Amino acid sequence: MIRMGNPLKRRLSDVGFEELEGKTFELVLVVEMLCEVCEEPLRTGERSLRRIQTLSKEDYQNLLNRAPAHDRVEVDVEDGKIYLFDHDFPGDIHPECIGRL
Repeated sequence: MIRMGNPLKRRLSDVGFEELEGKTFELVLVVEMLCEVCEEPLRTGERSLRRIQTLSKEDYQNLLNRAPAHDRVEVDVEDGKIYLFDHDFPGDIHPECIGRL
């Protein structure tokens, strides 16, 4: 389930090293709280983790190697942000999904 809300955000795997080379990015952790029934977001929490630089192909490869630890990773090259998306199931349900139980 991949949703691309911002058209400037692209999957990390679709962005080559050449686009990231020599740039500084803010890592942003985004946790999507999902409905227990339909698995669509109820709400989203976001927090800045740290800033990183991609100076070498090794830096880029490290990003690619760490990406599978998250549900998805998106890059906004223009805005200088890398979004690490994780999902959580807080035990909540959309009111309209209660009838499906």
